[in-house]
Amino acid sequence: MSEKSIIRSFFTNDKIMLILVVINTITIFIGGYGIAATVFLWIDSFFTLLFLFEALVKIRVYGWKEYWKEGWNRFDFIITLVAIPSLMNIFADTGVATNVLLSLRSLRIFKSFRLLKFIPDINGLLKGIGLAMKASLIVTIAFVVLLLIISILSSTLFGRIAPDLFGDPGVSLFTIFRLFTGDGWSEIPTQIAENSTELTGRIVRIVFAILFFVGGILGLSLVNSIFVDAMAGDNNEEVLHKLEELEKKLDSLKKD
Repeated sequence: MSEKSIIRSFFTNDKIMLILVVINTITIFIGGYGIAATVFLWIDSFFTLLFLFEALVKIRVYGWKEYWKEGWNRFDFIITLVAIPSLMNIFADTGVATNVLLSLRSLRIFKSFRLLKFIPDINGLLKGIGLAMKASLIVTIAFVVLLLIISILSSTLFGRIAPDLFGDPGVSLFTIFRLFTGDGWSEIPTQIAENSTELTGRIVRIVFAILFFVGGILGLSLVNSIFVDAMAGDNNEEVLHKLEELEKKLDSLKKD
């Protein structure tokens, strides 16, 4: 086997590239601790050049048009281009670094996203997510509108009593979203009650308990259930389609 054939088989082998991506991700993680930072920096730069060379080899083997037709090749190419500025890390440790060069170090983390392409049946998964998002779009919009309305009302009613929680609509939006997710569902009304009269405090606790039930338990559960049901439904339809094809083949065999 010639040297060119070895290089082609090496860089077009998905299993080998998966191993390299995993090793590079581990290298980036360990390098974040500052242990032998310079060594890990050079290793990471080596991987960046390796992935760049991989893209060039594949373009040479398949041709630009064939290479670019494949969605995952486009994904790899873009991720590689985004990571190229991180090669400036080499100069950053030689005394010619600027704040801009140092900030480019964070771009190397994007190379780890290449792991996505190796997830089994990733195309089917992405298709299912897309269908699920379409199915749950109207419910999600209604939930967001409800969240915005409650945030504005809460800011108007409790902005002076608890400015850190409801000082403006933006802060209020975050607080209500926290409430819907179950984070601080008891602490938030308690803080308002402590700065209010006893009667107001009791009313506030009841109101926020209802909001948590409607928005957190019912609202988010409804959005999640529709999303999951749409993904599962897509898989079920595919299975049913295959069963129908199988039944047709069996029927044709019986007739023969």
